[in-house]
Amino acid sequence: MSDDRLKKDSHLIGRLFHYLRQHKGLFILALLLYPVSALAIILPPYLVQQILDVAIPNADMDLLYVLSGGYLLALVVDYVSGLSSQFAMSVLGQRSMRSLRNDLFSHMQKLPQSYFDVNPIGRTLTRLTNDVESLAEIFATGAVTIISDLITITAIICAMLYLDPGMTLYAFVVVPPLILVTVVVQRFAREAFRAVRKHLSRINTFLSEHLPGMTVVQAFAQEARTIGAFDELNIAYRNANHKAIRLDASLFSIVEAMGTAAVAVLVWNGAEDLASGTVQAGVLVAFIQYIRRFFIPIRDLSAKYTILQSAFAGAERVFKLLDEPITLNTKDGAQGVQPMKDGIEFSAVDFAYKDGEDGPDWVLKDIDLKIKPGEKVALVGPTGSGKTTILKLLNRLYDVQKGSITYDGVDLKDLDLAELRRRFAVVLQDVYLFSGTIRDNLRLAADVSEEKIQEAARIVQAADFIAKLPDGYDTEIKELGANFSAGERQLLAFARALVLDPDILVLDEATSNVDSETEARLQHALDVLLEGRTALIVAHRLSTIRKVDRIVVLQHGEIVQEGSHDELIRVEGLYQQLAELQFGQLALN
Repeated sequence: MSDDRLKKDSHLIGRLFHYLRQHKGLFILALLLYPVSALAIILPPYLVQQILDVAIPNADMDLLYVLSGGYLLALVVDYVSGLSSQFAMSVLGQRSMRSLRNDLFSHMQKLPQSYFDVNPIGRTLTRLTNDVESLAEIFATGAVTIISDLITITAIICAMLYLDPGMTLYAFVVVPPLILVTVVVQRFAREAFRAVRKHLSRINTFLSEHLPGMTVVQAFAQEARTIGAFDELNIAYRNANHKAIRLDASLFSIVEAMGTAAVAVLVWNGAEDLASGTVQAGVLVAFIQYIRRFFIPIRDLSAKYTILQSAFAGAERVFKLLDEPITLNTKDGAQGVQPMKDGIEFSAVDFAYKDGEDGPDWVLKDIDLKIKPGEKVALVGPTGSGKTTILKLLNRLYDVQKGSITYDGVDLKDLDLAELRRRFAVVLQDVYLFSGTIRDNLRLAADVSEEKIQEAARIVQAADFIAKLPDGYDTEIKELGANFSAGERQLLAFARALVLDPDILVLDEATSNVDSETEARLQHALDVLLEGRTALIVAHRLSTIRKVDRIVVLQHGEIVQEGSHDELIRVEGLYQQLAELQFGQLALN
């Protein structure tokens, strides 16, 4: 193993032991049981030697009874200590992995949106599930129990050297070739298990994309193509597993063969010594038992070695996720966020999601925008003009590259992030409802009373359809709200926002997916929701924003017009063109 690899593995083990130390009581218990188990393993062969070479030749029945009883006691102690230590380590592994999963999920909550923009959900799910589960094997049957195996091997070697140093050398003649084989195999094992993890991640990514999109697959009759694509991924995963299994099986078989060869060498040489009288029969029998016991932990180590290679491949990916930088956070000394007094201001803001060949691909360019407390501002413009990006910058889902955004004169980066976001309620075009009941989803953002939940539903006119449901507010929401229409989901989103009672309301195409009747109901709800609140609204339907205080028109990431609906409709420009497209010439009258 190279120095870099050894250093890297040591670093991984050190990070894993951080989670062990959180449950050190179980860890210490298991460590204390290992020497007891090792002693119970080495005693039986020695007791057999004493029976054959001392008790039987001297016809000492009392000693024979004592040695036989000790043999049985050692077997019981070996079983109980082994079972107890294994149980302790398994529990320790599960508790440690629970802590690791919590840390991973907590870390993911703080990652910037830019991470999720470039990393498929399936890959991240693999980190949180399969990769973490592979680490549990380190504690249950892997790295930690190697301590027990090493103690057992050391104890057996000491017992053999005590009985006959010469025969010990015969027994270990196969060890150097075994070490050589292990070194060769380990060079390929890590890469093989890394490939297994990579292909499993690709399968999970494919499934996470295609299962929610099955309606589209079936609508375009793409089942055969999708099956073919999945089959290719499945074959690649199978082949990667085959390679890893071959390495595992090869190492295990070689260890078994070496153990048998060691017994053969021992019997060959021991028979001559026994015939010449230089070795007693009991010693030879004890050595045969010791060599078999010696290769049991060696065989286990070979199996655990492959487990470790798989676990380390998973650990690399898990800790890579944990090491993802949290670029959007609350810095030390950040200010609290009070109800807005002076307003929000964008000053010469430039923003790009990614860099192009010639520099950043600017989505927003030199944006200057002031939003006063209580003002309702609408953002309109063609797709890709930067409307939604402004909303994402407002509650710091991203940070600007140039310029600044201030809240009451304080840069957003200098404010407590959680408090800032609690000032906003966001209603998106694609409403996301979580698994659980309607009540759970309505109180998602706040711990509020039942009365306030029902009042919010009544105000947005969602109470009527909820009342018609068999379980009312206890109705279970299926995945992504599939058991509700688009309009019903949108009404629930408005109710959820109203329950939060925000200072600032952010609406991103909140009425674009509903029919005219539902839009009329939502418009009434909006009038109530917007009353006394600052609002920033993105809308393609210009009919929904006629009553706002100000309309900001964007094109190619720049503000090209500002004013009320009545002002902009009479001026030649982009807004007038958009109005003509939606309403025809009547919009200008």
